[in-house]
Formats: sequence, structure tokens, C-alpha cells
Amino acid sequence: MKGGSYEKIIMAIIIAVVLLIGLGPMVTQSRAETMNFKLVSMFEKVERVKVTQTEGVIIGVIDRKGLSIFENGEIATTSCRGTFDSKKGFQGYSSMLFEDGSTLVMYWKGPTSQSRPAGGKYWEYTMATEYVEGSGRFKGVKGNGTFTGKEPQFDDDYKGKGFTYYVFTGTYTLPPR
Repeated sequence: MKGGSYEKIIMAIIIAVVLLIGLGPMVTQSRAETMNFKLVSMFEKVERVKVTQTEGVIIGVIDRKGLSIFENGEIATTSCRGTFDSKKGFQGYSSMLFEDGSTLVMYWKGPTSQSRPAGGKYWEYTMATEYVEGSGRFKGVKGNGTFTGKEPQFDDDYKGKGFTYYVFTGTYTLPPR
């Protein structure tokens, strides 16, 4: 080979190494993390209206407050706000505030499935969930999961206040830091 060819090869190798070192951290894969927690919440406010000229269609807005309890013992205050339609389902957002000041916001929509087990003591349903945004340790969060809700139907007082037990399972990623 001629002298100029070696110089071109060496220069190409140097450029490749510089690019790999400089751009490598940008393409680092994020590892998916699992998030599991339980939430107990109740209605803080509910507004319902019947849709006129229809049979049994009720729409409205809900505001729920609760406490999310994570597998590691951590807790987060939780506010859930959404809309519902007795024929089409419900959707909304859950916002969580953690002790360290981090926040996490999720969008939910459902029911993706529902049942009333024998005896009608509970109404059980699931909702599809997507991580929308976060701050602090959850900044840049992306992912999805499922809420499973269980509402007691056997106690009129608790039913009227909308007490519900939720179990959440999901996975998320965070951008490299």
C-alpha cells in the first residue's frame, strides 16, 4: 500500500474512536424498572349529571384522594382526577407526591375489564395506565402499567364515599443521567 492509504486508515480509526467515546453515553440503554404499589382512596368530590333524552347515561367528574403504599414501605400522597361516562367508561390522571419532593403523574383509562363476583359484594375492574411525567428521581419517566380496582358494594356508607382498593403493577424507564 501507498503511504497515503495508511494515513487514511489511521485517521478513520481515530475518528471512529472519538465518536464512540463522545457519543457512547448518549445511546446507553435504560433498564426497565418495576413499580408495584397499593392505593386506598375515596371521593373528595363527585359531580354527576344525567344526559337528557337517553336511558341511564350519567356523566361527571371525580376528585379522589388517597395514599399509595409501595413494596419498599415508601408512601406517596395521591390525587386522582378524571371524568366518567356510565356507557363509555372513565379516564383521568393520578398525581403522586413523595416524601423527597419527587412527583409522578400517570394517565389511566378503563375499564379494560370488569366483573361483579358472585354475591355482588365487590365491583372489580382494571385500567390501562401510562406514565406521563415526573420530577426529581422520576424526571423523564416513560412506561405503562395496570391498575386493578376493587370497590366494596356491601356497605352503603363506604360505597357512597367511593372507597376503593387499587393494586398497581407497571414498568418504567428513566433517561440516563
